[in-house]
Amino acid sequence: MKKNILLFAVLFTLNSCQKSEPEQLGYQIISSRPHDESAYTQGLQLLGSRLFESTGMYGQSTLRENDPTSGAILRKRPLAKTVFGEGLAIVGGEMFVLTWKENIAYVFEPDTFKPIRTHNYLGEGWGLTTDGKQLIMSDGSNKLKFIDPKDFSTLKTLEVKEGKIPVTNLNELEWIDGQIFANIYQTDKIARISPTDGHVTGWLDLTGLKNQLPKPNRADVLNGIAYDPSTGHLLVTGKYWPLVFEMKIVKK
Repeated sequence: MKKNILLFAVLFTLNSCQKSEPEQLGYQIISSRPHDESAYTQGLQLLGSRLFESTGMYGQSTLRENDPTSGAILRKRPLAKTVFGEGLAIVGGEMFVLTWKENIAYVFEPDTFKPIRTHNYLGEGWGLTTDGKQLIMSDGSNKLKFIDPKDFSTLKTLEVKEGKIPVTNLNELEWIDGQIFANIYQTDKIARISPTDGHVTGWLDLTGLKNQLPKPNRADVLNGIAYDPSTGHLLVTGKYWPLVFEMKIVKK
């Protein structure tokens, strides 16, 4: 009897470990759209049929609204030359834009880009998304901060791991069907993360996507995820990429 119980426990443990392994995901390109190749893309978000983008680099950081089909820049607002723009998210009718090392979050009115207020925070700012109520922020480490958009206070901190191994360099973020997708800086992979326990539940491997760009180009790393709930597709681009790719996630 004891042997049977022990065997059951071992099998249960092995089965649990198998279930916890991240799902391996690939992609199918649906379309490609023009993108400003001078944009050092940091944040990307679709709001209905409107596409918003934040860009970085000192003296070149901007906030933009782009035509999601043609790539035309419909509106653009420069940020101060002394800041390095980072991630962007819209929640509660307000647009939040992070800065890299300046410890400032800017809040704008999405329809006019009119400044509303600023917030200060500790540490670096990288990526930003929202679950519809809270902001979720990365800082390049393996930690995600859940932020109250009213006063930018930290509500909780989530450590991201694959098994017991910390997953660092979390960059641009997107909330998709109850999970967090994060560009892993300097790689061709996007992690799918549980907002409950921080475990990586899937890896979206975008190897080869950069090779689909027309040449010559000065394309830098993959960065920028926007989700279209009407189709279930992603819009994905990178820093200085001349194209935005519409893609469908598929199992490998």
